Amino acid sequence: MPEYLRAYIVILFLFSISYWFINKIRPDFISRIELKKWRNYWVLIASIAFLSPNIWLYLGALAILLISLRLSPEDKTIFFLAILCASPLFHYTIPGFGVINFLIKLNYTDTLVLFLLLPAYMAVQKEKTWSLNNFDKCVIAYAALISILALTQTSITHGMRLVFNYSLAIALPYLAFSKVIKHTEVLQKLCFALLFSLIPMALIGCFESLKYWKLYSSAFAHVLGDGNYLSYRLRGDSLRANALYASPIVLGYAMVIGLGFLIYIKKYVTNINIIRFISLFFLASLYFTKARGPWLGLAVLGILYIWSGPQKFSNLARLALLTGLLAIPLSLTPVGNKVFEMLPFLSSEESHEASTVNYRFRLIQQGWLVFQKSPILGTINYRDTPEMEVMRQGQGIIDVVNSYIHITLSYGLTGLALFLFIFIGLLLSLQKTIKSLPSSESELIHIGRVLFAVMGAIIFIIFTVSSIDFIPIFYWSIAGICSAYLKICKNRLSDLSRDYASTPLPQTQVSSG
Repeated sequence: MPEYLRAYIVILFLFSISYWFINKIRPDFISRIELKKWRNYWVLIASIAFLSPNIWLYLGALAILLISLRLSPEDKTIFFLAILCASPLFHYTIPGFGVINFLIKLNYTDTLVLFLLLPAYMAVQKEKTWSLNNFDKCVIAYAALISILALTQTSITHGMRLVFNYSLAIALPYLAFSKVIKHTEVLQKLCFALLFSLIPMALIGCFESLKYWKLYSSAFAHVLGDGNYLSYRLRGDSLRANALYASPIVLGYAMVIGLGFLIYIKKYVTNINIIRFISLFFLASLYFTKARGPWLGLAVLGILYIWSGPQKFSNLARLALLTGLLAIPLSLTPVGNKVFEMLPFLSSEESHEASTVNYRFRLIQQGWLVFQKSPILGTINYRDTPEMEVMRQGQGIIDVVNSYIHITLSYGLTGLALFLFIFIGLLLSLQKTIKSLPSSESELIHIGRVLFAVMGAIIFIIFTVSSIDFIPIFYWSIAGICSAYLKICKNRLSDLSRDYASTPLPQTQVSSG
């Protein structure tokens, strides 16, 4: 039996286990019919990804499947997140004609955006009932800036391709979530849909490292005909898991996001043991990535979630004490020694871990030389400069392992300022909004705390990794959800103020002597 068929059978088996756990934590706001629909489409898309003999049959079958969906705009955004991780990020090139070699390069998430988020956005755009906030305008400005730079710094045809790709990767995911989501109930479903898409990845990540088998590599080789995807990445004597993602650090990033939304769903689950089991899957998969950025990102997630809640100082002190008590015995075990050796600045100078730290410092030094040439607007093709050429690695790539450096070098201080305003601004606005909500709005407060923690973790993790693979679609989608949350809270606070103002004051009765 070919490897891709064996891997496909294992994927379906692991997904069936995942679905059993997912069904056990299903909250009341998700119907059984809706959950089964997510399951069926996940299996169908995974089957297309493994069984298609080439990329064009894959694309055709996927397009037919998505066109057949009949969903409301809000349900399309929910469904988008539910099936986001059902297929690897296959890339395909639409061929051109005449002197044009090709029209556009797209991938799996671009296809989902075209068939789900674009129609959802167009439907609500006609209603014109939801205004743009400052973050929406800033995202539009950011997308416009990098599009203009693409048109002016490259050829017209390549620039137009980049503009189209930026629209699918940045503007549409963010604006669709920001404008389509108008009710708390939809926010609840979105949180669970994200969890639905990530729990299978946790089990697959654990399986890959324990069995030393990259399950999705054979799907890439079968559909794309490229055996390079069969390469395995090691750290020490163990395989680094990455599930369907391009890199272990992307899986680690996804696991941290999954743990954040698991915190949200915990309040709806009566059987706490199920939550513990799922948490173990996420934590084990995160460990097996051997990706230190997401490890530290998990700490940021926990700290920010506690910080946004009541009794934050005492709870943070308890967390610090518990961490210290666990670290001492852990350091005395072989596993603990391996973990500490992989942490930055704690490993020996000759180790691989130390070399990655040195690479990051060299990247900053060389990036500074490139930055000085065009600090305001940057250079899109900065990787082609002589200063960056010295950073080329043995695989023939220049790995810019920091999303903020990439943005600064590509789009200058202008692009970086807009990007930081969006994400840091959303983070601070979430914190301010959570504090402004009355205690009676417990559901909105709980959602806000989770979004605040997840957004903070994302902001930290992308400091340690470039925006590759699934990383940007997650952070732009979650940013759009945060923007929608702020609008919902603003409307809710206005309703509460209006109700309070319209409530008649009790009349004081004066008794006569």
